[in-house]
Amino acid sequence: MPIVPGAYLWLAAASLLLLPGGFECLRLRMLQVPDSVEVGEVARLVCIFDEEQDDLYSVKWYKDDVEFFRFLPNDRPANQFFEIGDVDVDMSRSSNGTVYLQNTSLLAEGTYRCEVSADAPSFQSISLEKFMSVQDRPPVIPSAGHLPCWTSVAILLPCLLVLP
Repeated sequence: MPIVPGAYLWLAAASLLLLPGGFECLRLRMLQVPDSVEVGEVARLVCIFDEEQDDLYSVKWYKDDVEFFRFLPNDRPANQFFEIGDVDVDMSRSSNGTVYLQNTSLLAEGTYRCEVSADAPSFQSISLEKFMSVQDRPPVIPSAGHLPCWTSVAILLPCLLVLP
């Protein structure tokens, strides 16, 4: 039987399509983590991904390599929070690829990672990470003109450092 030109190429391409996931697979498009937040502010962390032909198994969030939140669409409840002491997750607003950190403290500073995993048959996992700093603004004394002072009392003056 004669070999048809291009038959091997067609056979190779067809076999690739039969592999789990084929050419379409899970893609992690972007990770949005603020560069910096102030103490007490809300930080919104967003993991943007495309499932393509895969079924989503989980979206997990880590701070400094410790898991603190996961979304498993097939579980009830789908959202799970793990107490690590550094972050306070607003569970009423967090889901899927978005996590809201409320009442941020200096302990919330660190590297945040989003890990997205596909279900069978590919079981692919991909992740991105980004560092977020937390700034503590010094207290400000409102100025209403002259402040009384006595020479026997220590005076602390607030100052603002502006770098060029």
